[in-house]
Amino acid sequence: MDYDLSQALYYAIEIAPGIHHTMGRLKINPQTHVLREDGSVIEGLYGAEEVNGGVHGSNRIGGNAVADIIVFGRQAGKVASEYVK
Repeated sequence: MDYDLSQALYYAIEIAPGIHHTMGRLKINPQTHVLREDGSVIEGLYGAEEVNGGVHGSNRIGGNAVADIIVFGRQAGKVASEYVK
């Protein structure tokens, strides 16, 4: 769809930074199993990307969210698919 922008009637809104990475609270193991406070595995529950905590310490290096998505998302998907077989 083409829009003719040669004639004015424009609206503007203020855009400001927001939270884009929550540094989640769930602890996971290398297989992405979500862990209880005592460190035991919660069967059938897997964590990936922003829900995980402790992966980067108290802060993360900018730009790592994409790596988190690829690495932990793939790992969680693989382990979860093995769980349901």
